[in-house]
Amino acid sequence: MILCVYALTAPSSTRAIGRGITGERLRAITAGRVTALAGELRRAPKPTMRNLRRYAAVVDALAERAPAILPARFGTCMTDLDELTLVLRSRQDALRRRLRAVRGRAQMTIRVVLGPGSDPGDDPSPGSDPGDEATQGRQFLKQRARSAARAREIPGFDPIRAAAKRWLKDERIEKRSGVATVNHLIPRSSASAYRAAVERAGARAGVRLVVSGPHPPYAFADNW
Repeated sequence: MILCVYALTAPSSTRAIGRGITGERLRAITAGRVTALAGELRRAPKPTMRNLRRYAAVVDALAERAPAILPARFGTCMTDLDELTLVLRSRQDALRRRLRAVRGRAQMTIRVVLGPGSDPGDDPSPGSDPGDEATQGRQFLKQRARSAARAREIPGFDPIRAAAKRWLKDERIEKRSGVATVNHLIPRSSASAYRAAVERAGARAGVRLVVSGPHPPYAFADNW
């Protein structure tokens, strides 16, 4: 038997127990001040569409009852209780910070189709010309900063970001195959107001977008 981990939460939220994708009873396993919600399985689940949908439903149910939750990536399994406890104890500080950040909040997702040439990628790598190490270090940091700024650039998106700003706790952006996915961490109670404001701003700016959520904060769990 192995332990399939669905999510992490705070010990005070251990009432958020239910059943997993195979109907297994979930357990609350606490180490320090972090609790894992896990179920015993004979083997790691296969990433079939049916299992993925069941997994999402399990995490959704847990998120509805827990004030703070960090969803685990599908198929996160530990060989036994000792391994899970070791992981939780070794990452206590980071996990507790993430749990505080998502407490009372949910993820909203905006998808925008990018136009040709709108995702230029990273800056060219610095040359190998020897020089002052401090200067090279500054150049590297500046390039990293420029790359990070460009990664946030979505044509026409500034008015949408401005409309959502009042609710934003955090933002994560991913660009893939001509689509920008913008994940916003906002108060759970503000989902309806956020959606209305974003859709109005998109219509005024002429930006075609799709808004979904509220979801558990998958994009803000930092792949613990």
